[in-house]
Amino acid sequence: MDNENNSTTQIILKSIIFSMGFFIIAQLLSFGFTNDKNSYTRISAYELQQEDEIDYLWLGASRVYRGIDPEILDCSLNALTFNAGSSSQRPEDSYFRLKEILKHHHVEKVVYDINYIMFQDYPGDSTIRTHIFLDYMPFGINKLQYAYEVLGKPEYGITTISNIVRYKEAWKDSKKVLQNIRMHLLDSSYKECDYSKAKTGDEWYDGKGFVYSTRVYESGDYLQVPWSREDLYPLQLEYLQKMVSLCKEYGCELLFISLPVYPDYLEREPNYADIYDYFLTFSEKNEIEYVDLNQITMSELGLTKESFQDEMHLNGKGAEEISRYLAGYLSAREGKE
Repeated sequence: MDNENNSTTQIILKSIIFSMGFFIIAQLLSFGFTNDKNSYTRISAYELQQEDEIDYLWLGASRVYRGIDPEILDCSLNALTFNAGSSSQRPEDSYFRLKEILKHHHVEKVVYDINYIMFQDYPGDSTIRTHIFLDYMPFGINKLQYAYEVLGKPEYGITTISNIVRYKEAWKDSKKVLQNIRMHLLDSSYKECDYSKAKTGDEWYDGKGFVYSTRVYESGDYLQVPWSREDLYPLQLEYLQKMVSLCKEYGCELLFISLPVYPDYLEREPNYADIYDYFLTFSEKNEIEYVDLNQITMSELGLTKESFQDEMHLNGKGAEEISRYLAGYLSAREGKE
Protein backbone atom coordinates (compact mmCIF):
# COMPACT_ATOMS: atom_id res chain seq x y z
CA MET A 1 0.00 0.00 0.00
CA ASP A 2 2.83 2.39 0.97
CA ASN A 3 4.57 1.63 -2.32
CA GLU A 4 1.41 2.50 -4.24
CA ASN A 5 1.07 5.81 -2.36
CA ASN A 6 4.72 6.65 -2.98
CA SER A 7 4.34 5.82 -6.66
CA THR A 8 1.27 8.06 -6.95
CA THR A 9 3.07 10.87 -5.13
CA GLN A 10 6.06 10.57 -7.45
CA ILE A 11 3.83 10.70 -10.52
CA ILE A 12 2.10 13.83 -9.21
CA LEU A 13 5.43 15.51 -8.38
CA LYS A 14 6.85 14.65 -11.79
CA SER A 15 3.73 16.02 -13.46
CA ILE A 16 4.02 19.27 -11.49
CA ILE A 17 7.74 19.59 -12.30
CA PHE A 18 7.09 18.85 -15.98
CA SER A 19 4.26 21.41 -16.12
CA MET A 20 6.39 24.06 -14.43
CA GLY A 21 9.31 23.32 -16.74
CA PHE A 22 7.07 23.49 -19.79
CA PHE A 23 5.59 26.79 -18.62
CA ILE A 24 9.04 28.34 -18.02
CA ILE A 25 10.36 27.17 -21.40
CA ALA A 26 7.21 28.40 -23.15
CA GLN A 27 7.59 31.80 -21.50
CA LEU A 28 11.27 32.08 -22.41
CA LEU A 29 10.51 31.16 -26.01
CA SER A 30 7.68 33.65 -25.98
CA PHE A 31 10.15 36.31 -24.82
CA GLY A 32 12.65 35.30 -27.47
CA PHE A 33 10.24 35.12 -30.36
CA THR A 34 8.97 38.70 -30.09
CA ASN A 35 10.44 42.16 -29.92
CA ASP A 36 7.37 43.96 -28.59
CA LYS A 37 9.18 46.81 -26.89
CA ASN A 38 7.14 49.40 -28.79
CA SER A 39 3.90 47.44 -28.99
CA TYR A 40 0.95 49.79 -28.45
CA THR A 41 -1.10 46.98 -26.89
CA ARG A 42 1.66 46.01 -24.42
CA ILE A 43 2.27 49.59 -23.31
CA SER A 44 -1.47 50.27 -23.03
CA ALA A 45 -1.96 47.12 -20.92
CA TYR A 46 0.85 48.22 -18.60
CA GLU A 47 -0.61 51.72 -18.21
CA LEU A 48 -4.05 50.28 -17.54
CA GLN A 49 -2.65 48.23 -14.65
CA GLN A 50 -1.57 51.47 -12.96
CA GLU A 51 -5.13 52.82 -12.91
CA ASP A 52 -7.46 52.14 -9.99
CA GLU A 53 -10.45 54.36 -10.76
CA ILE A 54 -11.64 55.04 -14.31
CA ASP A 55 -14.43 57.54 -14.91
CA TYR A 56 -14.72 56.97 -18.67
CA LEU A 57 -13.54 53.76 -20.31
CA TRP A 58 -13.64 53.89 -24.13
CA LEU A 59 -13.96 50.64 -26.08
CA GLY A 60 -14.05 49.80 -29.76
CA ALA A 61 -11.94 49.25 -32.85
CA SER A 62 -9.23 51.44 -34.38
CA ARG A 63 -11.57 54.43 -34.71
CA VAL A 64 -11.38 54.62 -30.91
CA TYR A 65 -7.66 54.26 -30.22
CA ARG A 66 -6.94 56.73 -33.04
CA GLY A 67 -9.86 59.04 -32.34
CA ILE A 68 -10.16 59.57 -28.57
CA ASP A 69 -7.54 61.66 -26.75
CA PRO A 70 -7.79 60.91 -22.99
CA GLU A 71 -5.63 63.89 -22.03
CA ILE A 72 -8.13 66.37 -23.47
CA LEU A 73 -11.08 64.58 -21.87
CA ASP A 74 -9.31 64.37 -18.51
CA CYS A 75 -8.54 68.08 -18.47
CA SER A 76 -11.94 69.17 -19.76
CA LEU A 77 -14.02 66.89 -17.53
CA ASN A 78 -11.69 66.76 -14.53
CA ALA A 79 -12.01 63.00 -14.88
CA LEU A 80 -9.91 59.87 -15.36
CA THR A 81 -10.24 58.52 -18.89
CA PHE A 82 -8.72 55.47 -20.53
CA ASN A 83 -8.77 54.48 -24.19
CA ALA A 84 -9.07 50.68 -24.48
CA GLY A 85 -9.60 50.58 -28.24
CA SER A 86 -7.63 48.23 -30.50
CA SER A 87 -7.34 47.18 -34.14
CA SER A 88 -10.47 45.49 -35.54
CA GLN A 89 -11.90 45.00 -32.04
CA ARG A 90 -15.17 43.11 -32.45
CA PRO A 91 -17.86 42.98 -29.74
CA GLU A 92 -16.57 39.57 -28.63
CA ASP A 93 -13.12 41.08 -28.04
CA SER A 94 -14.63 44.12 -26.30
CA TYR A 95 -16.67 41.90 -23.99
CA PHE A 96 -13.73 39.85 -22.72
CA ARG A 97 -11.52 42.91 -22.39
CA LEU A 98 -14.24 44.74 -20.48
CA LYS A 99 -14.78 41.72 -18.26
CA GLU A 100 -11.07 41.65 -17.39
CA ILE A 101 -10.96 45.39 -16.72
CA LEU A 102 -14.04 45.38 -14.47
CA LYS A 103 -12.50 42.60 -12.36
CA HIS A 104 -9.58 44.84 -11.41
CA HIS A 105 -10.79 48.45 -11.73
CA HIS A 106 -13.71 50.55 -10.62
CA VAL A 107 -15.28 52.02 -13.77
CA GLU A 108 -18.01 54.66 -13.65
CA LYS A 109 -18.96 54.77 -17.35
CA VAL A 110 -18.18 52.66 -20.39
CA VAL A 111 -18.41 54.33 -23.80
CA TYR A 112 -18.60 51.88 -26.70
CA ASP A 113 -18.14 52.88 -30.33
CA ILE A 114 -20.80 51.31 -32.53
CA ASN A 115 -18.98 50.50 -35.77
CA TYR A 116 -21.35 48.49 -37.94
CA ILE A 117 -18.48 46.80 -39.82
CA MET A 118 -17.48 44.97 -36.63
CA PHE A 119 -20.87 43.24 -36.63
CA GLN A 120 -20.54 41.87 -40.17
CA ASP A 121 -18.49 39.33 -42.06
CA TYR A 122 -15.81 41.15 -44.04
CA PRO A 123 -12.69 40.19 -46.01
CA GLY A 124 -9.43 40.40 -44.14
CA ASP A 125 -10.85 39.70 -40.66
CA SER A 126 -8.00 38.09 -38.74
CA THR A 127 -7.45 36.35 -35.42
CA ILE A 128 -4.60 38.83 -34.82
CA ARG A 129 -7.19 41.16 -33.24
CA THR A 130 -7.71 38.51 -30.53
CA HIS A 131 -4.10 37.38 -30.19
CA ILE A 132 -2.85 40.88 -29.37
CA PHE A 133 -5.11 40.85 -26.29
CA LEU A 134 -4.27 37.30 -25.29
CA ASP A 135 -0.55 38.13 -25.39
CA TYR A 136 -0.94 40.58 -22.50
CA MET A 137 -4.03 39.39 -20.65
CA PRO A 138 -3.25 37.88 -17.21
CA PHE A 139 -3.69 34.13 -17.07
CA GLY A 140 -7.03 33.09 -15.61
CA ILE A 141 -10.53 31.77 -16.35
CA ASN A 142 -11.44 34.83 -18.42
CA LYS A 143 -8.40 34.35 -20.66
CA LEU A 144 -9.15 30.64 -21.11
CA GLN A 145 -12.77 31.41 -22.00
CA TYR A 146 -11.67 34.12 -24.41
CA ALA A 147 -9.31 31.81 -26.28
CA TYR A 148 -11.83 28.96 -26.33
CA GLU A 149 -14.91 30.94 -27.39
CA VAL A 150 -13.34 33.33 -29.88
CA LEU A 151 -10.48 31.35 -31.41
CA GLY A 152 -12.26 28.02 -31.13
CA LYS A 153 -9.46 25.77 -32.36
CA PRO A 154 -7.83 23.55 -29.69
CA GLU A 155 -4.32 24.20 -31.06
CA TYR A 156 -4.69 27.81 -30.01
CA GLY A 157 -4.93 26.76 -26.36
CA ILE A 158 -1.20 27.37 -25.93
CA THR A 159 -1.83 31.09 -26.59
CA THR A 160 -3.13 31.39 -23.04
CA ILE A 161 0.42 30.95 -21.71
CA SER A 162 2.68 31.73 -24.67
CA ASN A 163 2.67 33.13 -28.21
CA ILE A 164 5.12 30.51 -29.52
CA VAL A 165 2.55 29.07 -31.96
CA ARG A 166 1.97 32.43 -33.62
CA TYR A 167 5.68 33.25 -33.90
CA LYS A 168 6.99 29.72 -34.37
CA GLU A 169 9.18 30.69 -37.35
CA ALA A 170 11.22 33.11 -35.21
CA TRP A 171 13.41 30.34 -33.75
CA LYS A 172 15.40 30.31 -37.01
CA ASP A 173 17.18 33.53 -36.02
CA SER A 174 18.87 32.40 -32.80
CA LYS A 175 20.82 35.67 -32.35
CA LYS A 176 17.64 37.71 -32.39
CA VAL A 177 15.95 35.25 -30.02
CA LEU A 178 18.74 35.73 -27.46
CA GLN A 179 18.60 39.52 -27.88
CA ASN A 180 14.85 39.49 -27.29
CA ILE A 181 15.15 37.31 -24.17
CA ARG A 182 17.77 39.69 -22.79
CA MET A 183 15.50 42.67 -23.50
CA HIS A 184 12.55 41.05 -21.72
CA LEU A 185 14.58 40.11 -18.65
CA LEU A 186 17.12 42.93 -18.28
CA ASP A 187 16.07 46.06 -20.20
CA SER A 188 14.66 48.52 -17.64
CA SER A 189 13.02 50.72 -20.30
CA TYR A 190 11.16 47.62 -21.52
CA LYS A 191 9.94 46.73 -18.03
CA GLU A 192 8.87 50.31 -17.31
CA CYS A 193 7.11 50.54 -20.70
CA ASP A 194 8.88 53.72 -21.75
CA TYR A 195 6.95 54.69 -24.85
CA SER A 196 9.07 57.69 -25.86
CA LYS A 197 10.33 55.67 -28.85
CA ALA A 198 7.05 53.92 -29.68
CA LYS A 199 6.84 55.66 -33.02
CA THR A 200 6.25 54.29 -36.50
CA GLY A 201 6.60 56.71 -39.37
CA ASP A 202 3.97 59.41 -38.97
CA GLU A 203 2.28 58.03 -35.84
CA TRP A 204 3.20 57.37 -32.21
CA TYR A 205 1.78 56.13 -28.93
CA ASP A 206 0.66 59.19 -26.96
CA GLY A 207 -0.45 57.68 -23.65
CA LYS A 208 -3.47 55.98 -22.05
CA GLY A 209 -4.25 53.94 -25.15
CA PHE A 210 -4.26 56.82 -27.67
CA VAL A 211 -2.25 56.73 -30.90
CA TYR A 212 -1.53 60.12 -32.51
CA SER A 213 -1.12 60.36 -36.29
CA THR A 214 0.03 63.28 -38.43
CA ARG A 215 -1.17 61.64 -41.64
CA VAL A 216 -3.66 63.71 -43.64
CA TYR A 217 -6.26 62.16 -45.92
CA GLU A 218 -5.99 63.18 -49.55
CA SER A 219 -7.78 60.54 -51.62
CA GLY A 220 -8.52 56.84 -51.86
CA ASP A 221 -11.46 54.65 -50.90
CA TYR A 222 -11.37 52.76 -47.60
CA LEU A 223 -12.59 49.14 -47.48
CA GLN A 224 -16.36 49.16 -47.95
CA VAL A 225 -18.51 46.52 -46.25
CA PRO A 226 -22.06 46.71 -47.64
CA TRP A 227 -24.68 46.72 -44.89
CA SER A 228 -27.14 43.87 -44.67
CA ARG A 229 -29.21 42.85 -41.65
CA GLU A 230 -29.13 39.30 -42.99
CA ASP A 231 -25.31 39.23 -42.88
CA LEU A 232 -24.99 40.34 -39.26
CA TYR A 233 -23.04 37.96 -37.03
CA PRO A 234 -25.56 36.70 -34.44
CA LEU A 235 -22.70 36.02 -32.02
CA GLN A 236 -21.47 39.61 -32.19
CA LEU A 237 -24.94 40.86 -31.30
CA GLU A 238 -25.01 38.39 -28.41
CA TYR A 239 -21.70 39.74 -27.12
CA LEU A 240 -23.00 43.28 -27.35
CA GLN A 241 -25.96 42.19 -25.22
CA LYS A 242 -23.53 40.50 -22.82
CA MET A 243 -21.71 43.82 -22.47
CA VAL A 244 -25.00 45.45 -21.50
CA SER A 245 -25.56 42.80 -18.82
CA LEU A 246 -21.95 43.01 -17.62
CA CYS A 247 -22.20 46.76 -17.06
CA LYS A 248 -25.41 46.30 -15.10
CA GLU A 249 -23.75 43.60 -13.00
CA TYR A 250 -20.87 45.92 -12.07
CA GLY A 251 -23.02 49.01 -11.69
CA CYS A 252 -21.37 51.09 -14.40
CA GLU A 253 -23.28 53.09 -16.98
CA LEU A 254 -22.95 52.09 -20.64
CA LEU A 255 -23.13 54.68 -23.42
CA PHE A 256 -23.04 54.11 -27.19
CA ILE A 257 -21.53 56.47 -29.72
CA SER A 258 -20.48 56.19 -33.35
CA LEU A 259 -17.34 58.15 -34.11
CA PRO A 260 -17.36 60.17 -37.34
CA VAL A 261 -16.03 58.92 -40.65
CA TYR A 262 -15.35 61.03 -43.73
CA PRO A 263 -18.65 61.82 -45.53
CA ASP A 264 -17.52 60.27 -48.83
CA TYR A 265 -17.43 56.88 -47.10
CA LEU A 266 -21.04 57.13 -45.98
CA GLU A 267 -22.14 58.32 -49.41
CA ARG A 268 -21.05 54.95 -50.79
CA GLU A 269 -23.25 53.18 -48.21
CA PRO A 270 -26.83 53.79 -49.39
CA ASN A 271 -28.33 52.05 -46.33
CA TYR A 272 -26.71 54.10 -43.59
CA ALA A 273 -30.12 55.33 -42.42
CA ASP A 274 -31.04 51.69 -41.79
CA ILE A 275 -27.75 51.14 -39.91
CA TYR A 276 -28.49 54.06 -37.64
CA ASP A 277 -32.08 52.92 -37.10
CA TYR A 278 -30.97 49.36 -36.28
CA PHE A 279 -28.55 50.35 -33.52
CA LEU A 280 -30.80 53.13 -32.24
CA THR A 281 -33.58 50.57 -31.81
CA PHE A 282 -31.18 48.22 -29.98
CA SER A 283 -30.10 51.08 -27.73
CA GLU A 284 -33.63 52.19 -26.90
CA LYS A 285 -34.67 48.61 -26.17
CA ASN A 286 -31.85 48.39 -23.63
CA GLU A 287 -32.37 51.95 -22.33
CA ILE A 288 -28.91 53.06 -23.43
CA GLU A 289 -28.12 56.52 -24.75
CA TYR A 290 -26.77 56.46 -28.31
CA VAL A 291 -25.20 59.35 -30.18
CA ASP A 292 -24.13 58.85 -33.79
CA LEU A 293 -21.73 61.68 -34.61
CA ASN A 294 -22.26 60.95 -38.30
CA GLN A 295 -25.71 62.51 -37.89
CA ILE A 296 -24.01 65.83 -37.07
CA THR A 297 -22.35 68.05 -39.69
CA MET A 298 -18.58 68.22 -39.94
CA SER A 299 -18.60 71.95 -39.21
CA GLU A 300 -20.60 71.43 -36.00
CA LEU A 301 -18.05 68.84 -34.91
CA GLY A 302 -15.18 71.17 -35.75
CA LEU A 303 -13.82 68.81 -38.41
CA THR A 304 -12.51 69.26 -41.96
CA LYS A 305 -10.96 66.91 -44.48
CA GLU A 306 -7.59 67.68 -42.86
CA SER A 307 -8.95 66.11 -39.63
CA PHE A 308 -8.82 62.61 -41.14
CA GLN A 309 -5.96 60.26 -41.94
CA ASP A 310 -8.20 58.20 -44.22
CA GLU A 311 -11.93 57.83 -44.81
CA MET A 312 -12.45 55.79 -41.64
CA HIS A 313 -10.06 57.28 -39.08
CA LEU A 314 -9.36 60.66 -37.56
CA ASN A 315 -5.77 61.83 -37.34
CA GLY A 316 -4.25 63.39 -34.23
CA LYS A 317 -5.68 66.85 -34.83
CA GLY A 318 -9.07 65.37 -35.66
CA ALA A 319 -8.95 63.30 -32.46
CA GLU A 320 -8.24 66.47 -30.47
CA GLU A 321 -11.22 68.23 -32.06
CA ILE A 322 -13.66 65.37 -31.55
CA SER A 323 -12.44 64.85 -27.98
CA ARG A 324 -13.17 68.52 -27.25
CA TYR A 325 -16.63 68.12 -28.78
CA LEU A 326 -17.31 64.98 -26.73
CA ALA A 327 -16.01 66.67 -23.59
CA GLY A 328 -18.61 69.40 -24.12
CA TYR A 329 -21.34 66.84 -24.75
CA LEU A 330 -20.43 64.75 -21.70
CA SER A 331 -20.06 67.83 -19.50
CA ALA A 332 -23.53 69.05 -20.50
CA ARG A 333 -24.88 65.55 -19.95
CA GLU A 334 -23.37 65.39 -16.47
CA GLY A 335 -25.05 68.70 -15.68
CA LYS A 336 -28.42 67.18 -16.48
CA GLU A 337 -27.97 64.17 -14.21
